[in-house]
Amino acid sequence: METEGPIRELCDEATCSICLEYFKEPVIIDCGHNFCQACLAQYWGEPDKGISCPQCRKMIQQRNFRPNWQLANITEILRKLEDGNRAEGQRGVCEKHQEPLKLFCRDDQASICVVCDRSKEHRDHSVIPVEEVTQLCEEKAELKCLEKEREILVDQKLAEELRSQECLTQLEMEKQKVASAFERMYNFLEEIELHRLAKLGALKKEIEEIQRGNVAKLSEEISHLSNLITEVERNCQQPENEFPQDIRNILSRYEKGQVRQLVELSPGLEEKFRIYSQTNSALEEAMEKYKESLEEALNKESLNQELYKVNFTLDPDTANPFLILSEDLKSVRRGSRYQAVPDNPERFDIMMSVLGQERFTSGRHWWEVEVEENLGRWAVGIARESVRRKGQVRISPEEGFWAVGKSFRDSRDLSSPCQILAFTSPKPTPLIFRRKIRKIRVSLSYDEDRVEFSDVDSDDLIFTFHSASFSGEKILPFFRVWRGVRLKC
Repeated sequence: METEGPIRELCDEATCSICLEYFKEPVIIDCGHNFCQACLAQYWGEPDKGISCPQCRKMIQQRNFRPNWQLANITEILRKLEDGNRAEGQRGVCEKHQEPLKLFCRDDQASICVVCDRSKEHRDHSVIPVEEVTQLCEEKAELKCLEKEREILVDQKLAEELRSQECLTQLEMEKQKVASAFERMYNFLEEIELHRLAKLGALKKEIEEIQRGNVAKLSEEISHLSNLITEVERNCQQPENEFPQDIRNILSRYEKGQVRQLVELSPGLEEKFRIYSQTNSALEEAMEKYKESLEEALNKESLNQELYKVNFTLDPDTANPFLILSEDLKSVRRGSRYQAVPDNPERFDIMMSVLGQERFTSGRHWWEVEVEENLGRWAVGIARESVRRKGQVRISPEEGFWAVGKSFRDSRDLSSPCQILAFTSPKPTPLIFRRKIRKIRVSLSYDEDRVEFSDVDSDDLIFTFHSASFSGEKILPFFRVWRGVRLKC
C-alpha cells in the first residue's frame, strides 16, 4: 500500500489486519499486535483448538487479551478527522481510509481505494482501475445512444406500419367502392336487358298469335273456295239451260264473302316495330356515350395523378410600374398612376405584365387563374425566364410566351361572342366562345413541351400548344392585364 505522509501511515496503524478497517474495540495480545475484539474472537474460533497470532502466526499459550484504550482513542480521532474532511468537501480520497480513489467497483458502482479492495466488502467483487471507468462510461453512453436510436427506429417502423395499414385499409375501401359501383352498373344493365328481352318476347308472342289466327282464316277460306270449285264443276255437268243460273248463284255467294278482308293484320304491329327499333338505336347511342364518359373519367383520374397543383405568388420585382399587386401577391390589376419603383432589369417597363415567383424545369404542373374583367384585354400563360422585359414585346412563342387571352370586343354590340385569342406565331389564332370565361386552368407538361388551357367551369379545352420549345430554360407563370381587369392566382 502506498504511503502518502504521516497521516497515511497513521491510518495504516489504525487498521485491523483481519477486517482491513479501522479498529472497533481494539485489543492487544501477548505478541504485541492489535485486532478488533470481534475479529480476533472469530479468528480464534473454538476454545479447545490451538491459537496463534493472525498477523505474525506466533502461537499463543492462553487466550489472553486486554483492551487498548490509547489505540481506540487514536482511531476515534482519525474518524473525526475524516468526518471533517468530508464536511470540507474533500474529493478523490476514500472517506474511510483516506486513500486515493484509484479503483472502481463494478458490483457496487462506486469508486474505492486499494484498502477497500482488500477488505471483505469488495474481496469478491469485480474491480477495475478508475482510468477504465471513463471508457466504460463512454461505452455505456454510446450504448444508450444506440438504444435510443433503436427506439426511434422502432417507433418509425411502427408509424410506417400504421400508415401502411391505413393506406391498405383505404385501398381496400376504394376496392370495395369500385366493386360496388360496377356491381350496380351490372345490375342496372342486366335489369335493362331483361326488360328489353321481355318486351321483345311479348311482341314475339303477339306476332305468333296473329300468325296462327291468320293461318286459320286462310285455311278456312281455302276450304270454302275448294267447296265452291267442286260445286261449280258438278254444275257444269247439268243441262245447258240450267247452267248459267247456277253459276250466277255460286258467284253471288263468293262475292258476298269477298266483301270482308280475308286476313286482318294487327293495326299497331308495324308501329310497335318502329318504336322498338328506335329504342334500340337510342340504347346503343347511350351506351357509346356512357363508354366515352367512363373513358374520359379514367383519363382525368390518370391525369390528376400525374399533374401537381401549384400554389404560387406574383413577383413584385417583375411587375410593370402601373400594376398594383395585392398584399398577399395573389392578384394583380392595372392602376391609373405610375408608381415609383426601382427600374431593375427584371421589371417590365412598357408591357403591362408580371411573372410568378415559381420556376419550373421539369415535371407536370397546373394552376388556376380567376378572370374579372369588363371589356378589357388580358393574357394568361407561361414565359421563359429570359424573355425581354424592356421596350415593346410581342406575346408569341418566338418571344418566349405561350398564352391565351382576350382582345377588344366591339363595345357597341355587347351580345357579340367573346373573342379569345391563342397568341400563336406568326399571328394570334381566334377562338370563339359563346360563354364568358371566368376561370382558366393552365397545365404545363415541361418534359413533353406542351401547354394546355381549359375553362374550369365547363371543363372545355380552350387551346393546346404542342411542341413548345422551352430550350431547357426555367419557365414562370405569366400575367398581362389592362384597364378594368383583375387576375387572381
